[in-house]
Amino acid sequence: MKTTGAIIVASVFLMGLVEPVSAQIAPPPVEQIQLDRANPNQDVRANPPANVAVNERQAVALAQQQFEGQILRISLIGQGPTRRYQIRMENEGKVFTVFVHATTGNVTGGN
Repeated sequence: MKTTGAIIVASVFLMGLVEPVSAQIAPPPVEQIQLDRANPNQDVRANPPANVAVNERQAVALAQQQFEGQILRISLIGQGPTRRYQIRMENEGKVFTVFVHATTGNVTGGN
């Protein structure tokens, strides 16, 4: 009896009457994709550098609050109290640089 049930289930599946169930994984938000493309060798989720209170995602959010545009590249530059994120952005064909202080989150630049 068990064999007959298995054969019926298999034949229904093969005839296309029952669609297979597949798990779908949602893609990461565009912002993370842009960060991954901008700096693919750096994992922003693991072990942030010492003396950094603002991570890359937060720096991008702070920059986008003050300036419109797409993120082209982000890198952490400087040492000690002068550490900051250098964010290259593009808006309507104009490329500009925004700096976000890694400790305070202060945003400067845009030229």
